[in-house]
Amino acid sequence: MRSASPFGFGSIPTGPIRSARVALPKRFSLPAQRINCNGGFRFARLLAFAHRAGADTLATGHYARIVEHRGRLLLARGLDAGKDQSYMLARLDPAKLDRISFPLGTQTKAETRAEANHAGLSAAGREESQEACFLAGDDYRSFLERRGLETQEGSIVDEDGQEIGKHGGYWRFTPGQRKGLGVSAQAPLYAIRSDATTNTVVVGRLEALARTTIEAAGDLYVPVHRAQAKLRYRSDVVPTSIHEHDGGFRLELDRPAYGVAPGQAAVLYEDDVVVGAGLIRA
Repeated sequence: MRSASPFGFGSIPTGPIRSARVALPKRFSLPAQRINCNGGFRFARLLAFAHRAGADTLATGHYARIVEHRGRLLLARGLDAGKDQSYMLARLDPAKLDRISFPLGTQTKAETRAEANHAGLSAAGREESQEACFLAGDDYRSFLERRGLETQEGSIVDEDGQEIGKHGGYWRFTPGQRKGLGVSAQAPLYAIRSDATTNTVVVGRLEALARTTIEAAGDLYVPVHRAQAKLRYRSDVVPTSIHEHDGGFRLELDRPAYGVAPGQAAVLYEDDVVVGAGLIRA
């Protein structure tokens, strides 16, 4: 039996993913950074390292599981619902799952911390990162500013195009955002969309964010016509009908979803199993 070989991801050059991320605001598709990093860049590098090391399996500390479902290996939710990372890993190629293991997927984060504390590991008390994997705990806005995106004053307008405030750069806002808009009104306002050409942010009431039809570029991992769609990391799933087409699929949601934007991930579940995933186009 080969011994485990630990690997520090921080040593990997992050130029490709950092460059892609800096260009991203021009298309206002910020929410997908973790999906792309985990589903492509990160695991491609880690699997390549495992192969060079002669390892049969790559084990990581993600809270997810790999199960057999409908005749093939697929990703599934971790048993700790509050820490589940299957949404962020959903674009992992199922064909590679036979070389990957998620040993923490069958236990809770509290159990993991207790084990780490018992073993005397410093990670037991480490704060959790909420940012993109390649930002090393930094806020993406600060990261982008250091990479050359300077403050660019623009207008905040209502749905009729009337200016009601100013902002420091459209890329600072994501659809559905309520906090930090810097404007006040009788009813709560939310960021609805941004225009990169005019550096304008449009705000409006919650109902303006409602979506019932979604187009996504991606794959169905097994044939499926009905599933539960997760459209944001912290959002509830929505029952949906699925219509596959070349290069992706269309979702017809049973009820409206809010704060959905191009670049976010649409992840499809059958019970706890990921049966499809893609990036929202429209």
